[in-house]
Amino acid sequence: MKHEIHPWRQTLIIGVAVAVSSQLYLNFFVDEFRISASVVLLPVLLMTVGLRLHTLPICISTGAVVFLFRSAVAVFAHGPSVEEALRLLPGGLFYVFYGCVFKLMVRNKHIVGLPRLFTAFFTADFTANVLEILSRMLLSGAPRPESRTFGILILIAAVRTAAAAFLLVVIRQYELLQVRNEHERRYQRLFLMITGLKSELYLMRKNSEEIERVMGSAYRLYELAQQQKFPEEVRRMTLGIARDVHEIKKDYFRIITGVEEEIEGEYDVEEMPFREVLEILEATSYLILKEKQLDIHLFFDCRDDFVTREHYAIMNILKNLVVNAIEAIEGDRRSGEIRISEYKEGQDYVFRVSDNGPGMSEKQLGKIFRLGYSTKFNQKTGNIYRGVGLAGVKTTVEDLFGGTIEVRSAPGEGTEFCVRIPAGGLEK
Repeated sequence: MKHEIHPWRQTLIIGVAVAVSSQLYLNFFVDEFRISASVVLLPVLLMTVGLRLHTLPICISTGAVVFLFRSAVAVFAHGPSVEEALRLLPGGLFYVFYGCVFKLMVRNKHIVGLPRLFTAFFTADFTANVLEILSRMLLSGAPRPESRTFGILILIAAVRTAAAAFLLVVIRQYELLQVRNEHERRYQRLFLMITGLKSELYLMRKNSEEIERVMGSAYRLYELAQQQKFPEEVRRMTLGIARDVHEIKKDYFRIITGVEEEIEGEYDVEEMPFREVLEILEATSYLILKEKQLDIHLFFDCRDDFVTREHYAIMNILKNLVVNAIEAIEGDRRSGEIRISEYKEGQDYVFRVSDNGPGMSEKQLGKIFRLGYSTKFNQKTGNIYRGVGLAGVKTTVEDLFGGTIEVRSAPGEGTEFCVRIPAGGLEK
């Protein structure tokens, strides 16, 4: 479980970070008046790490940490001295002044617009510098600044504001990029989840025809038992089988209907360019390769882009073929190449997925499209994979699209699947 840092600890971390960065400075105008990089860091931290924290406690604690830090350095170098403390105190008060002015101008950091925010940076910087100079005059008898000093302070405030604004904009753009990337990943996961569900639903609907056939056979068996005057126990048993199959059929259809109702509202894009399907396939495949730590390179060649309403079915076909190629290479030498190509030939779209994996024998080729057949198994558990992927691909290609799927392979020469689908079944 992730634990958040306590607010006071966050406040202290900001103070320490600013105190350390305040040691990067130039002396200017009067003794101990510093032009420091910390004034660039402070507003950035206020709007990022300290966004949910109160401004004044951050700036007061920052001023205290800066004063104590500089005092410790001075004591170590020169020994304790009241005069030295009075000379260092205005440097800590600067951050308190900064926080007061910033708070007056920015009441709510969550909703402030950038123009007002950058104006607050500039005003707080300039005003805090002026108040620091005045406090030095009062506490340590520093000389009165020349009139040109204020013009230079305006220039310094403008430069530091520009630097802080630049850093803040870069950080926000990075955060937006991260959010967009996360949304894209969620979109891809949702798309793939629905692709899998739609594929399973398609197979379930086909299996429902088999359930209907079994139920009909069970009732005919019962009628035959009645006609032939089988024993009462046999007739009750045949009738019970027919009723049980009927109940299974109803439950089966309720599951299908429920899943369909759930997924219909989750993803409402009715059509998609094929290139976008390939982009999702590429991103997903590389995630699999990264998880498995496989040195496999994917090459995509899309020659004839098209918009289709059957993007789920196409993704299901290609994803199964690519995953099949990945698993074949994984079980051989853990490195290789997979090529995915698409082009139009006559009235058909042709999709090819080839790999330079171990290949398959003639005996294996004759079985790969059988439901339940699999050449893959888990060496640790001994569990055989369920063998639905290629069987489902063949069913989708032939029954849904009226297309064909062929495979060429030989031991040591890799494998290539070629899928042909009539253009009319895709271009909608």
